[in-house]
Amino acid sequence: MDAPSHFVVLGLEPSFDIDAAALERNYLGAQQRHHPDRFAAGSVAERRAAMETSAGLNEGYRVLRDPVRRAEYLCKLGGIDLDVTGDGGAPAMSQAFLIEMIERREALAQTREHGAVALDALRERVELEREQTLDRAAAALRLGKIRDAATGLVELRYLARILDEIDGGA
Repeated sequence: MDAPSHFVVLGLEPSFDIDAAALERNYLGAQQRHHPDRFAAGSVAERRAAMETSAGLNEGYRVLRDPVRRAEYLCKLGGIDLDVTGDGGAPAMSQAFLIEMIERREALAQTREHGAVALDALRERVELEREQTLDRAAAALRLGKIRDAATGLVELRYLARILDEIDGGA
């Protein structure tokens, strides 16, 4: 039997747009009810169940409070697991997109030669593009277009790698 979704566990409707205050309130309430310390005198099975429930609550909270992870999770609930390749996995990116990413990495190497100011400007442009890409993915989720959202989220992962390279000097 599949575990209930993070949304169900935390008392929220499955949606990209969630009430952050309700998430916090529901998480804290559930964590208080199921905290392992409350079951310290219980049987081994009760203590184990409390630990598993608490771990599930923590994971659900971490996923749902982060917009990117929440969007990826919604795609997974919709049948597309971005951490898997092949059927039911991340959409294959177009050759044009992949070539663009290679060119951007080459441009990053050239930008690095121009110093910190040029790198900061590039970082700002990529961060803005990242925000716009997440907005597009969220809009697709709102319309139930899971495949379009998944494609945007894969693009987001490429942009995150570029940001890592900008910041890490790789």
